Amino acid sequence: MHFVKTMAPGWFASVMGTSVASLAAQLLFAGTSAVWIADALHYTAIAMLLVLGFAAVLRILIYPRAVFETISHPVEGSFYATFPIALLVMAGQWSMRGIDPDWVALLWWTGAIGTFAASYLILFRLFTLDRLKLQMVTPAHFIPAVGLVVIPVAGAGLAAQAQGLMREVYFGVNMLGMGAGFFMYIALVAITMARHFLMPAIEGKMTPTLWVHLAPLGVIPLSLLSLLHAAGNEAAMSYGLLVAMGFMGASLWWLLLALAMTVRNALQGKLPFALSWWAFVFPIGSMTVLSIRLSSLANLELLGMIAYGLMALLLTVWFAAAVGTLLGLFRGGVIPPKAATAQSH
Repeated sequence: MHFVKTMAPGWFASVMGTSVASLAAQLLFAGTSAVWIADALHYTAIAMLLVLGFAAVLRILIYPRAVFETISHPVEGSFYATFPIALLVMAGQWSMRGIDPDWVALLWWTGAIGTFAASYLILFRLFTLDRLKLQMVTPAHFIPAVGLVVIPVAGAGLAAQAQGLMREVYFGVNMLGMGAGFFMYIALVAITMARHFLMPAIEGKMTPTLWVHLAPLGVIPLSLLSLLHAAGNEAAMSYGLLVAMGFMGASLWWLLLALAMTVRNALQGKLPFALSWWAFVFPIGSMTVLSIRLSSLANLELLGMIAYGLMALLLTVWFAAAVGTLLGLFRGGVIPPKAATAQSH
């Protein structure tokens, strides 16, 4: 029960990362002997979701005060949105694997409703609490608002299969998520850049959040392409590819910058292991999936080669985060000790 009581919301970033890694591996390794990697990650993600989801529900029921206090935290509260977003990412992964659309729809609706709810609740708390200062801002603040753009990744396919009024409902929810998330991305990227320019460098356990910039740069064009494909407008798809290429270029540019800043922190001994290391995984995963999709749609061999490089990086950071988490569980490094928890109360 101690794990449930002290459970950090960032745990669900591990489900997001594992699901997108499975999706990328499925796209890249389909029809090859390496497809077992996608299968292994697929079942690992399901197991992680079941265990962490059960613990999260227990925490809400038994320790609602602790949950409310965490939501009100100006930085940590943003990670609560990773739970419903993880469901959306898993829905996209399941759809790609050809799992029963009814199960995909159930997962997607739960994730979509939860993402809207988390976005409104967390943003309301941030907008009404006089606790957030510019130096506290990190790319992690993208999560509750920009996470809305993940909705069409699997939702666009469900919209394409729907008929009548339900088709309009699906498209409406997808467009609402896409529009709201993109609008918030434009606002938040400006604030985050101001923090990068005007405040001390992001270091320590928050270093992996530097990579969160890659997530919207990867997911926004993926959602755009998914919606255009679902709408069946091939002319618009051509323009969508050009827009997606621009996002791909921006993500490659930020990847090099984030990598340089991360190496700098590591060399200075300012990169200790923490659960925040899972923030490396989903952003690189979304960028990997985008490179695979674009190399296929635009028939670009060079981008296909880059996709293999990104996949290698994705599996490396996933393995590092997974091993670090397991060691932390055995050694007690990722769960606050009972003595410290008792003192805080």
